[in-house]
Amino acid sequence: MKQKQVLRYSIAAIALFAIAFVCLLAAKAGPQDFESFTVDVAVDHQTFALTPSPGLVLNSQPPGPNRGATFIVDGKIFPGGTLPKGAGMGDPNMPGSLGIWFCKGIFTSVLGTADIGFNTTQMFEFNGDGNAIWTEGLEGGLGKAGVITHRTILGGTGKYSGAEGEVIQESLGTNSGGTPNIRLTFKVQRGR
Repeated sequence: MKQKQVLRYSIAAIALFAIAFVCLLAAKAGPQDFESFTVDVAVDHQTFALTPSPGLVLNSQPPGPNRGATFIVDGKIFPGGTLPKGAGMGDPNMPGSLGIWFCKGIFTSVLGTADIGFNTTQMFEFNGDGNAIWTEGLEGGLGKAGVITHRTILGGTGKYSGAEGEVIQESLGTNSGGTPNIRLTFKVQRGR
């Protein structure tokens, strides 16, 4: 009788150990369906359009790029590491582009401040809108090298359909047109 009990306890212990081991492996593996990549963007000043704002309702100012002004601008996407840091580096029209970048936004501060702020939605179109990804977030200090902001991935099309995750944006300085160059590091996770 004692041998049967020892055998049952041994089998139960082995079964529990096997279940715990399988659960540990599954937890360790987790959702690994993500893609990390980095791109550089050269903003094209020739595409910049602005709708001026008189600023705050209770403290209006001459129409200009005040808080509340909206804008849209395009740029070209390049492989990460293409654009160096500094002033006057690169050109949106240089060869090697991976696609087009579209950015629409709202000024969250006045243009004359040291760290101009924006809330923007950006679309990264790789070879047409069949493979595109959208992000949103705050930006500041554009044109100054080293300013870091964080963005969220809103979704995408094609290979980015159902994408979510985050993007780290780093300001690199300016390009030959005097507009910003930025580097964006994506961590794209597939939606569940």
